[in-house]
Amino acid sequence: MKHLLFAVFLSLCATGQSLALSCLRPSIEGSFIEHRDAEEQYILVSGSLTNKRNVVLGPEIQGGTGARSENFNATFVGHQATRSGFDRPIEINVAVSSTCAGPWCGTVNLNIPMITFLEVTPYGHRLTDGPCGGNVFYHPDQAQTKSVLQCLLGGVCEPQLR
Repeated sequence: MKHLLFAVFLSLCATGQSLALSCLRPSIEGSFIEHRDAEEQYILVSGSLTNKRNVVLGPEIQGGTGARSENFNATFVGHQATRSGFDRPIEINVAVSSTCAGPWCGTVNLNIPMITFLEVTPYGHRLTDGPCGGNVFYHPDQAQTKSVLQCLLGGVCEPQLR
């Protein structure tokens, strides 16, 4: 048994970071459920981030692909979801963070239409996304918009596995 455990340990050490990050493609329904059930409070919004400022890059990652974690402030312009749709105009400052898992890092893009979940904190709103995604859905189509609003209204909200 000791030899088997030692062999497994050596094989894991030998592969190092050659193991790929494996992520299921997030669904907007699954993300809605995750944010709805979280301890933190979130608002559902549709729009885009603009006016990136105060950028702070995370440390360089050995063996990484050049991507790094990043923190910055931006302005979110769009609409907040209500019971009647994405109809409440919103323009707010947002603290944005992209996080990493080993050499893989998330990215938050500006000036691209999105549906996202903004965390409401005592200091304002925050948007965080990691290498597997799930907080930001870029270029949402009509089906995603309809589905997430159906979730918000308490209708059928089942994650779509892709």
